[in-house]
Amino acid sequence: MLISLLQTIAEILVGGTSLTSIEQIDFNLPGSRTNGNAGQIINLYLYDIRLSNQLQQTGRRVERMFSEGGTPTSTVSQLPTWFDVSLMLTAWDRTTLGEYHLLTEAMTFLIRHGYLKEEFLPPELCGYGQLPMTIVSSPPIEVGSLWSSLNLPLRPALYLTVTAPLGAEKTSVPLIWERIVSLENQQHKNTKSSVLAQHRVSIAGIVKNAVTNLPLSEIKVTIRGTEKSVISNQEGLFWFDNLSLGNYVLILTCPGYVTQTCHALVDEKTYAFKEVALAPEN
Repeated sequence: MLISLLQTIAEILVGGTSLTSIEQIDFNLPGSRTNGNAGQIINLYLYDIRLSNQLQQTGRRVERMFSEGGTPTSTVSQLPTWFDVSLMLTAWDRTTLGEYHLLTEAMTFLIRHGYLKEEFLPPELCGYGQLPMTIVSSPPIEVGSLWSSLNLPLRPALYLTVTAPLGAEKTSVPLIWERIVSLENQQHKNTKSSVLAQHRVSIAGIVKNAVTNLPLSEIKVTIRGTEKSVISNQEGLFWFDNLSLGNYVLILTCPGYVTQTCHALVDEKTYAFKEVALAPEN
């Protein structure tokens, strides 16, 4: 995420200033100018990363999909963790006035935009809209302390904060997390009334061949220490309903394959989805 983010900012800075090449963006520790013929350079130095207080989400998001004649599925998205990435931007040129001009160009460009447009972002940062990018007046680290820790003299700089996501994951699972079933109302046995109850799936998963990566059917999945067991279907899917909270050990067995075990945690609000690979016996 960090490398992609820095590369994206560098590319748009080159496009929005008088710089002509990505080679004129330096990501190293901002040092003193020693070569008067070095030409124009923007130094973009990452000095702090911390969890964002403005953009923060937890948990999972489920998108349900139905198709005629097919197995209903859902995409489970593990919501990303958002970070505030703090950067220091300094400009170098042959003359001091040249440095001020380059710094002004960068400042004008960044203030005008205020965000990183999604169409400019690499694939791993897409899908979350435009990423906030601001010039901050109060950096997370006091400016004097920052330059002192770098063992460098204080000089003109811009301090940026970009809020970016990390750790988003998507998994396609069978649509079994919430199934609605009709149950007889035990309190009104003599009436035609019925109630709807939620049927909760605690553990779901898919079994694949470790060599071909193809789904495996007819795999017996047993919960260790219990009599509960299921058989994977044609898509390699299996699931267990209505388990108590706890940590379970699944045992997967099938003639011709090495027996495999895996752990599955069932907590209060989510279910475990496991992808298990079985290796053929030699």
